Amino acid sequence: MLQKLRGACRPYIGTRSFYHNALLVMIPVAVQQLINTLFNVVDNLMVGSLDVLGLAMSGVTVANKPYTVFCSVFFGMTGAAGLMISQYYGSKDHKTCQGLFSLQMALGLSASFLFFLLLKLWPRQIMEIFVTDERTIDLGMRYMAIICYSYLPAAISNVCIFSMRALGQNRWPMLVSLTTMGVNAVCNYILIFGMLGVPAMGVEGAAYGTVIARIVEMSVYLTLLLRKRMYFTIDMSAFTHLSKRIVKSFRQKAIPLITNEVFWSLGLNVFFWCYAKLDEASLPAITIAEQCSLFAAVMAAGASSAVSVMIGTELGANRLKEAKANCKKLFTLDIAISLVGMVLCCGLGVVMPLAYHLSPELQRTATMITLIMGVLCPFQFIYGFCFFCLRAGGDTRNAMLLDSGYLWVLPVPAAVLIALFLPGKISLPLAVLIIQFLMYAKVVLALWVLRKGHWIRNITLEESESASC
Repeated sequence: MLQKLRGACRPYIGTRSFYHNALLVMIPVAVQQLINTLFNVVDNLMVGSLDVLGLAMSGVTVANKPYTVFCSVFFGMTGAAGLMISQYYGSKDHKTCQGLFSLQMALGLSASFLFFLLLKLWPRQIMEIFVTDERTIDLGMRYMAIICYSYLPAAISNVCIFSMRALGQNRWPMLVSLTTMGVNAVCNYILIFGMLGVPAMGVEGAAYGTVIARIVEMSVYLTLLLRKRMYFTIDMSAFTHLSKRIVKSFRQKAIPLITNEVFWSLGLNVFFWCYAKLDEASLPAITIAEQCSLFAAVMAAGASSAVSVMIGTELGANRLKEAKANCKKLFTLDIAISLVGMVLCCGLGVVMPLAYHLSPELQRTATMITLIMGVLCPFQFIYGFCFFCLRAGGDTRNAMLLDSGYLWVLPVPAAVLIALFLPGKISLPLAVLIIQFLMYAKVVLALWVLRKGHWIRNITLEESESASC
């Protein structure tokens, strides 16, 4: 019996060399994501100290909601390009990788300009979607008037980050993110509170600090591109040399992924809208809880990068059995990491709210919500693992149905009903528990789709065969 159990478990246990290679990919990505998370936490700590009611924090949080949609466009676009770059890198096709990189850059710059116009033309309308307090709206609009200039440099940096991550080259993004966080922290401290003879600017200082940090980040990546220190170059015309079948393949993968990510982020914004309808004064508690959960998400990002590299490149090299074997081993590793993430999230939920200059009631609410998110953390990790496996194999259709499709069928309608019919009848932590549980109940369905194995395929070979037909 024991021998049978060992035999069943053996495919899910990797060698020391396997885990060494996995950690080489995961750790730099996790560190980079940790830096980005600290980037946000530093902002919120400083902004949160401006008033005990958390009005400034609420204003900044709402003003950054368009950025979540902007990032979702990028996650979809770079996700499609990333899975293709990973597989073409595995088949040693540098020309196609460069073309996909420049295509992302052109699309990313276009998206950043559209979001810039959105924030410039309709700042009040965006704020009023979520909040009604005039003081919060005013603070958010002041922040938005400046932060809109960060979208273009963020676009350039994100294309570089996700393209390098698709290759498993994570050292430079980690170092650049560390530099960016340092610049942001220093600039925020000086500009928000008025140090070194600079007048105190409050939320506007936080916006200027972020813009300066994003420009520094962009400048480093442009320097690396110009000096040819990256696998890619700054050749913006390379996408014009992509074959029609490559562009068609990118379009077929990008549209579902972008659609998925946009609807996913819109769904999360519906949840935030729901929480605001239930208790607008407690929005700072939601912000703190989300910040705590991001520390666990840091490790999930590392795990997803290992999936993209260690499965995507094997698929691209047409080593399908090796890709399937790596999937099983990475799944076990993902579960182990998720348990660490759960403990980390719950621990931060007890400690971090005390660091904010907020009322004791808001601190207690933040702790309760964070503990809920922490307990459900393993389900989030397992689902994320399934999603990135599907994406690595180019199965964007099932990935979209499981992600945003499920989200808008059950959790989003539930959140809308709660917001419309239960204000004053249900506590904010209970609403979070219901919505979060509904979100990750889909993990059972995700595991079933993953087990079917339809995602295990070499898209570069399929495209070559289709082109020769």
